[in-house]
Order: sequence, then C-alpha cells, then structure tokens
Amino acid sequence: MSETSAMTAAVEKTLILAASPERVWRALTDPAELARWFPDSTDLEPRVGSTGTFDWEAHGKYAVRVERIEPPGLLVWTWARDANVGLDEGPRTTIEWRLEPRPDGGTTLRLRESGFTDAKYRDGNDEGWDKELGELVDYLEAEVAGRD
Repeated sequence: MSETSAMTAAVEKTLILAASPERVWRALTDPAELARWFPDSTDLEPRVGSTGTFDWEAHGKYAVRVERIEPPGLLVWTWARDANVGLDEGPRTTIEWRLEPRPDGGTTLRLRESGFTDAKYRDGNDEGWDKELGELVDYLEAEVAGRD
C-alpha cells in the first residue's frame, strides 16, 4: 500500500455479538450505557445534529456530532481528531456503525472510521478500536452472564 493510500485508508472492524441489534443499539446510543464501555462520560444525545463531547480523564474531551441515525441499524457520527478542539476547528473523522440482525438473534456489528489525514492517527485509532470494541463485548457479555 502506498503512503498516500495508507494515510487515507479507513479503519474497518466486524464483530459477531450474541446480543440483539436493539440491545447493541442501546449500548451505542444511550449516553449512560455508552459511558460504561467507551468514554468516561458523554453528553451526546442520539438525534441527528446533536453535538456533545466524549470525555476521557486520561485523554481529554473530544467534540462529536451525530450525522445520521436509523434505529436500530445505522448510526453515524463525526468527531474531532484531537482533544479539546472544536469539531470544525481541526481534522475530524467519521464513524459508521452498522448493525445487522443474525439468524440466531444476535448482531453483526460493522464499524468503519474514515477521513484520516495521516497514517499515525489512522493506526492509533485502528488499535484503539480493538480495545474499545473489546470493552463493548465485555459489557454486553457481562450482562448476559448476570455479572453486571
């Protein structure tokens, strides 16, 4: 892959989850649930045009805006690449969450993050999504196992 295409490549992840699309949807869109596995806190409301922040004590606040929402199958948000910077004041990327029902009642979750301006941030987010999605899996599995 050339340096140019590496810098603009999207991050793509796929998870097979036992939880239903409706359950996964709540974990992605309810601010209280989202804060249990993704940021330390958030004030983002699940409606098109809503703006807010994802706040991590260790990393700062990241501006975010909901771009598209089609419950319980599609959620798209744009967020600032850098902490403590307004959404329109610097580079940003777009996250697409697609939830597909599975015949067994579970969900196939497809995440795609695009809009990277350089390989450093793309690679960092690629690794970051592995960790964050692992936390989502643990969160949903703990509930099923009665550990929540």
